[in-house]
Amino acid sequence: MLVKNVYCVLRDEGFSVETVEHPALAVQKVMDGSFDMLVVDSEPFGLSAEDAVKIVRSIKPDLPILCVGTENWCGSASGVESPLDLEAFKRTVHAIGV
Repeated sequence: MLVKNVYCVLRDEGFSVETVEHPALAVQKVMDGSFDMLVVDSEPFGLSAEDAVKIVRSIKPDLPILCVGTENWCGSASGVESPLDLEAFKRTVHAIGV
């Protein structure tokens, strides 16, 4: 449900959006492509979101990362708490400057 909500909000804001189900796939997409921002769910399956953020930071240190669900483990990434307020999410995405 979170992915669908975030996808719709970002598309409505005019962003091009790709979704994946697992953090490991997100890391692979970042390695293979060019993205302006990565949004990570804090409760993933498989590779932890925290580890995914660390890997992406090592590959693309300047890529903005937004963690959805908690601000506690994000480190150098921005975070928004759950339950997700979609208006606050939009403001955060725009504030990051994508």
